[in-house]
Order: sequence, then C-alpha cells, then structure tokens
Amino acid sequence: MKKRTAIKLCGMRRPEDVEACGELDIDAIGLILVPNRKRTVTPKVALDLVQRLPRRIASVGVMANPTIDEVKGWLDKVPFNRIQLHGNESPELCRQIQTEIGVPIIKVIHVGEDKSEASLDAKAYAPVVDAVLLDSGAGKVKGGTGQSFAWERIPPFAEPWQKAGVPIWVAGGLHPENVAELVSRYSIAGVDTSSGVETEGNKDPVKMAQFVERVRNHDE
Repeated sequence: MKKRTAIKLCGMRRPEDVEACGELDIDAIGLILVPNRKRTVTPKVALDLVQRLPRRIASVGVMANPTIDEVKGWLDKVPFNRIQLHGNESPELCRQIQTEIGVPIIKVIHVGEDKSEASLDAKAYAPVVDAVLLDSGAGKVKGGTGQSFAWERIPPFAEPWQKAGVPIWVAGGLHPENVAELVSRYSIAGVDTSSGVETEGNKDPVKMAQFVERVRNHDE
C-alpha cells in the first residue's frame, strides 16, 4: 500500500494564502490563535479564512494552555476541524475537550534541550489525542521559530507514542530543501511547516508548492 504523508501548512493569515493552499495536495492548514504572536489571527479573520478552504482540507486552530471555555469560545466563532495544543496541557484537559466538545486534538511535544517532555505519559495521553506533533523548543519560545531540532531524537521521542497507536508528525525548521530527507529517513505520519514556506514574513506560493511536491514525490 502506497504511503501518504499528511501535510499541514501553518500560520495562514491572508486570503491569498488559503487560496494558494486550495491548489495543493495538502491535508490541513493551521491558524495561530495564541495571543501576541506574529501570525496570530482574530476571530473575524479566522472565520473568513476557514470559509475559503476547500472541504477536503482541514482547519486547525493552534492554542497554548487554553481553558475549556476558551476552546469552546473559539469553536463557537470558527468551525475548526481540529485543535492543536501547543502548551503544557494535561491529559485531563485533553479528555475534557474530547468529551465535552468532541473535536480531534493534535498535542505538541517540544524537543528542546529540556528532556522532561520525553517522559510525558504516552499511555495517559493516547486515548485522548489524535496525533502528536514533535516541534522544536528554543528557550521560552515554543514552536514557530523556524529552528529545527536534532532529528536523531525523533525515534526515542516517537517510540512510546507509536506503541500506543498515536500518529507522529514533525515540525521545526522544515522547508522545501530538507523535508524530503526527513520523510525518507524517519517513519512519521505527517509534516508541518510555517516559516519554511515564507518569504519576507509572508507565505510564498512557490515555496509551498515545492514543499508539497517534494513530500509527494517521496510518497510515490
């Protein structure tokens, strides 16, 4: 059976970004809902962008350490298909989101110098998350930095999650020039990029197309 790698392009802010995504063979886009980030969008902008998406492409709202009421508040305004949790959310919060809201969850694990996140209890999270995203962690900034992490750390981080049946995605410093190497070297379910497909701070349709093409060439 031919492998198909899931592709998520994150940090969309403009209608033209989403329209370019509509021409690509991708699985999801991400919108940053975390306050005071350079790619943060308002509810009004988020709704407009989600409404422009083809139905085959999922919309993902990216949050960090939200309360259950904040998640509900966003979903009352914007019909996201999934929520990505980018902070230190507990299994209990994930379970609450799952049972009270029913939206699929992508849980981010930060692979930085601090090894503590490697010990997160995969068995506790596995029943209440739908995928795990390994991302870089640079100091106090978690994700969205354009920095990669040492890929040789993927197998030990991924192993307990894969044993628990949770798909592993990877982010952090991915761009058209390195993504084919990543997917050819490691058994992962998906890839995610934001700044790696930008030029001067805006999404670059050429880079987005190149990124997707190189992943799909590997899938073939």
